[in-house]
Amino acid sequence: MTQIYEMDERTGNIENKAIYSLDPKPAIIAYINQKHGNMNTWKYPENIIGIRESPTVKDHYYYDDIPNGVIIAAYPY
Repeated sequence: MTQIYEMDERTGNIENKAIYSLDPKPAIIAYINQKHGNMNTWKYPENIIGIRESPTVKDHYYYDDIPNGVIIAAYPY
């Protein structure tokens, strides 16, 4: 299980957005695709350029969604 969060870079607000029954990396990929309108869950890529794993905590992933001004985070639930 993975929890997805979004942090608004302008305000600093953090919102709990979704829970996925996937490991963190596939969960953040699914969330990014679905947020941008791709609901074809069988065709998601294995990676998205810009996704990075925390250098200090295993299985914590981040993605800067620049056009929307948010940082997306995926943590084990």
